[in-house]
Amino acid sequence: MSDKVLGKPRPLWQVILFSGASLMLYYGWYKWIIQEELRRYNGYGWSGTLCLLPFILGVVVPQALWIFDPDVPGWFGWFSLLGVAWIYIVQFRLYKTVNELYRQEGLKAPLVVWWIFVPGLNLIVGFRQIHFLSEYWAMKQKITVKDPLAQSIPFLSANA
Repeated sequence: MSDKVLGKPRPLWQVILFSGASLMLYYGWYKWIIQEELRRYNGYGWSGTLCLLPFILGVVVPQALWIFDPDVPGWFGWFSLLGVAWIYIVQFRLYKTVNELYRQEGLKAPLVVWWIFVPGLNLIVGFRQIHFLSEYWAMKQKITVKDPLAQSIPFLSANA
């Protein structure tokens, strides 16, 4: 048995359900915890705080200043795009990390990283990341985690 601390499998249906029920608060926690788990497991990588805090501050602070401070010009709100750009960088790194975990196991990399830049496909690759990271942790722990949502939609769960 490896000395590495394994992450917890979180099936796609659960992440979607809990995220919707909590008005996306669960999803924020999910993004934080998976980065922490991957960092502990790999021994390197960005922390959940480093991944989320610049995004949150980058989006919220410019908007809050633009709305609540009359001295801030209207165009200042556009600085929120820096927070959005940051989350794309974080997602890009995450997808590469998940692919690398699969390659290290001798398996095909499940994520098409460039899909992040195509509207519509970015949602699909995000769902695939949730599913395949959950599957990876389940495989490492030698357990089965049921994910009826992903399993019922082949383009989310197939790794052919």
